[in-house]
Amino acid sequence: MDRERKKKMITTLLMTAMLAATLVIMTGCGSEDSGASCREILDGCKKIAPEGSFDTLVSYGEDLYEDSFDNLYGIQFKDISDGAILYTESGGLADEISIVCMKDNSDVQVAKQKLQERIEARRKTFSGYKPEEVYKLDNASVIVQGNYAALIISDDNESFESEIRRIISEGAE
Repeated sequence: MDRERKKKMITTLLMTAMLAATLVIMTGCGSEDSGASCREILDGCKKIAPEGSFDTLVSYGEDLYEDSFDNLYGIQFKDISDGAILYTESGGLADEISIVCMKDNSDVQVAKQKLQERIEARRKTFSGYKPEEVYKLDNASVIVQGNYAALIISDDNESFESEIRRIISEGAE
């Protein structure tokens, strides 16, 4: 193969790779997706959280997230394209914000149901362990936007819901 032909072939391969990378970056989670990852969404929540709370964030692609995901939520890991959990590592608090991005929009309602079941499981745990935290579970919420489903357990669900919806709609900062 002559030098000019090799050069042309390499250029074509590079352009194809760049196009593929662009498509991967632009392809996201649902029609309302702004390109924000679940980690970026929960980073936004962490920024507005009261000091001393929500000090731990694990997300899709990390061993801890992948190892515990199925046991925590009952959602099939193969059905999500992204996800993250924000909580207080020291324990003793019911506070948790979890978000998943489903690969298929038809699975979002299943995710919503599984997240509601998570609230009930946590309520049972905390009623015997730390009953003063149960009020957070009584007021917990599960929201859906596009292919995202999010669980919010905190003292200020409305602020976190607003932040999640804002980042999904506008994108991460």
